[in-house]
Amino acid sequence: MRVQVDPPTAPRTLYWGKRRITIVEVIDQWYGPGYRYVKIKGYDRNVYILRFDQIHDTWDLIMFSSERAPRLSTGAA
Repeated sequence: MRVQVDPPTAPRTLYWGKRRITIVEVIDQWYGPGYRYVKIKGYDRNVYILRFDQIHDTWDLIMFSSERAPRLSTGAA
């Protein structure tokens, strides 16, 4: 996985395998010791959580949520 970043550190494009996903929104971000987590929404309307390792200058995909995934029913009517 590769992430294209615009200065200073805003992710703009996610390359996942052969897919190129334009990032349309940074939903949230938070920091840990040596890491930065970024929750983003892609042009494909899916949500991703990425982790940036500041020491090794690498990105990892932590979570992926597809808009097309079936929703679970809460049983409430």
